[in-house]
Amino acid sequence: MKNVSPIQLYFISLICFVLANVLRDKLDFAYGFFLGAGLVLFLLGVYKKISSK
Repeated sequence: MKNVSPIQLYFISLICFVLANVLRDKLDFAYGFFLGAGLVLFLLGVYKKISSK
């Protein structure tokens, strides 16, 4: 995780949010998983961006 840039974390979190939106009506567990993963990855990106300054 140390070699991942914040922009890559933002991009992966965006993909997770899109997958959560696509799977919202079909699989409740997958919706929650991708939504949570997207949120965590976004917050990690923000933390890495702030801590690198």
